Amino acid sequence: MTTNTDAEKPRWICTVCGWIYDEKEGDPDSGIAPGTRFEDIPDDWSCPLCGVTKADFITLDEYAAQRAASAPTARPRRAKGQVGGSDAVVIVGSGVAGWTVAEQIRARDPDRPITLITADDGCVYPKPALSMAIGQGRGADELVEMSGAVKAKSLNMTLQALTRIMSIKPEARRLVTPRGSVNYGELVLALGASQRRRDFGGEAAEEILRVNDLASYRRMRERLEGGPKHVTLIGAGLIGVELAEDLRAGGHAVTLLDIGDQLLGRLAPPPVAARLLAALKAKDIAFMPGVSLASLEPHDGRYLALLNNGGALQTDLVISAMGLVPNVDLARKAGLRVNRGIIATAADMRTSDPHIFTVGDCAEVDGRSYFYIEPIRRQAETVAATLCGEYRPFERLPVAIRVKTPSLPLNLCPPDLSVADLGGWHEKSADGADGADCRMDFLVQQQLAGYALTGRCVTQSDGLQGTLIAAASSLVSAA
Repeated sequence: MTTNTDAEKPRWICTVCGWIYDEKEGDPDSGIAPGTRFEDIPDDWSCPLCGVTKADFITLDEYAAQRAASAPTARPRRAKGQVGGSDAVVIVGSGVAGWTVAEQIRARDPDRPITLITADDGCVYPKPALSMAIGQGRGADELVEMSGAVKAKSLNMTLQALTRIMSIKPEARRLVTPRGSVNYGELVLALGASQRRRDFGGEAAEEILRVNDLASYRRMRERLEGGPKHVTLIGAGLIGVELAEDLRAGGHAVTLLDIGDQLLGRLAPPPVAARLLAALKAKDIAFMPGVSLASLEPHDGRYLALLNNGGALQTDLVISAMGLVPNVDLARKAGLRVNRGIIATAADMRTSDPHIFTVGDCAEVDGRSYFYIEPIRRQAETVAATLCGEYRPFERLPVAIRVKTPSLPLNLCPPDLSVADLGGWHEKSADGADGADCRMDFLVQQQLAGYALTGRCVTQSDGLQGTLIAAASSLVSAA
């Protein structure tokens, strides 16, 4: 690869998730050395956050020019800064789902009044970076790309931060907050999801940390200060294995617990999970299958983690990573239809109330919840299109998952639940040292319905994804 020796090195931004490639820093986790020009990065490289290809990046200068060209020229119909209103779209939640809905509405309609209400400060940051920032030595403030106030100003909309929604009154189209009532014309619930909770015993059970946002990441950083620590992670799914690698890269000792018998649960076939386990063990990350926490007790300035198999661990920090649960309480209390998530129709992401929409981690479409950036952005486009008089239904497409485990690159696309019992995994190829470069296909009636790629085989992801999308509708119909 050619390295750039100029003092000024350009930066490139992912148009899907907003991750920035800085030529000065490179992407060491993906084998791209600092100083590598973007033009010299191999074409099969992908965004370390959302997994899209190099073709989805543009320079920051191009990005700024596009934003300037698409900026609204007219002011909203009502006074700037007014919160809500009978003609306003009110969005609740400032994650990628909420902000993307605002962006998509503004791109279509320069005049529509938009208010975003959030319990936090509304700052914009790449949430997938939370599981790779410890190893990079990045503090919480360093992850922030833009303040909520600046983001709202750029979209000519109103932000009401640090405000919790107490209740929704659908008949009156009104939200109740500690600051007073907020009227809406249309409401978009982008409430996100929370880490799954379990009631553990012990005097220190309330000190178990769950890392799902910038505030909890900041607390984790604070509790890891003062030198290497031992961290116990409960749950060896996607969040658990990514955090384990990141914490180990930051110099901490890690023990992973999981009630299952392999890493990554149903996301990965057993041979792939075994390859990942070997890679983690090589980094001295311990895994205890079939084991979980029973109780947590304070012990000599540390903790004593008592396990359900009768064992015990001395540890400095316990983090729960047992998966996500959609936040539905607000919707349920408002009388909306909920299941695991807030039920929405694929045609428009509308809930059981015609004036309320939902998007992101909290939403459920055809019995599915989607916790990944790419489908969430498509849901946001569906909502914005509907609110602006267009028709752009959300499609239930296969979701490619890039697992951020530098010791063994993984690209996974597990089969849809509707066909998961109709086929099986088949090893297509295994090469490299200890078979680390592996491709496995999930076949239903000899048709591709999922895949798992490791090592250098991850470069096959784009081609397989195209095949899957083309085949998805016929497989679901057959089911």
